[in-house]
Amino acid sequence: MHNPYLPKIARIKKIQPETADTKLFTFEFVNKKDRDDFNFQHGQFMMAGVLGFGEAAFDICSSTFETDSFELAIRNVGELTAKLHILKVGDMVTARGPFGNGLPATVINNRNLLLIGGGCGFVTMRSLVLDYLAGRLNPKNKIIIIYGCLNEKTLLFKDEYQEWGQKVDLKIALERPSARWPGARGVITVLFNNLKLPKKSVAILCGPPAMYKFIIEELKKRRLADSDIFLSLERRMYCGVGVCQHCAVGPYYVCKDGPVFCWEQIKNIPGAI
Repeated sequence: MHNPYLPKIARIKKIQPETADTKLFTFEFVNKKDRDDFNFQHGQFMMAGVLGFGEAAFDICSSTFETDSFELAIRNVGELTAKLHILKVGDMVTARGPFGNGLPATVINNRNLLLIGGGCGFVTMRSLVLDYLAGRLNPKNKIIIIYGCLNEKTLLFKDEYQEWGQKVDLKIALERPSARWPGARGVITVLFNNLKLPKKSVAILCGPPAMYKFIIEELKKRRLADSDIFLSLERRMYCGVGVCQHCAVGPYYVCKDGPVFCWEQIKNIPGAI
């Protein structure tokens, strides 16, 4: 019988520095059966940790079709993540999951996608882009990416932008760029100036909660229905299975019922965003 509390052991296959405080880790389960059984949906997360230091929730940002391994972008912000950042290729970690509900497959495969990421929230978008570039999503649909970040040094996955730009419309705004930055300047909403959405579009948001209100206002101006707006909520998650209640939002637990929610589902819940 599957025990969701029992961690599995995963080995670090690769470590790619992304920014001064963020690394992209590639993990594979040590046990072959664990590798064979692993699959996930866009928007789901893993609980990863180090024995003696605890564990935390991290969004999966690899392709859903590369199930021999999985990738997590981990920012060094505390004791656990500091420990993860000093690990090397070949070292072991604990892993549980995947957990939560991701994006509905009918949305991903049948609609044009507007992916909106702010800061570290951009991590969640990468798995969708990778699947699209690999031809795993409907090629007739379009992807527009809107990414807001602080400056050039905090941009995630920048080594991949050239490849992404061949098939997706990538728009980036920086709040405090250098004088040499050629793109948009300001908060993420400046990217909505003159933005025209294709018909049959859905929006997928992930980032600081303070960003959501202003983004949703822009989306409503473009007549997107509440049912066509999806948000990945970031709340403090401890157990991953809806028991500890640390991530409660109204009647929902983010770790179990989310982290992806439709705006129509949560718009009337005080404090949801």
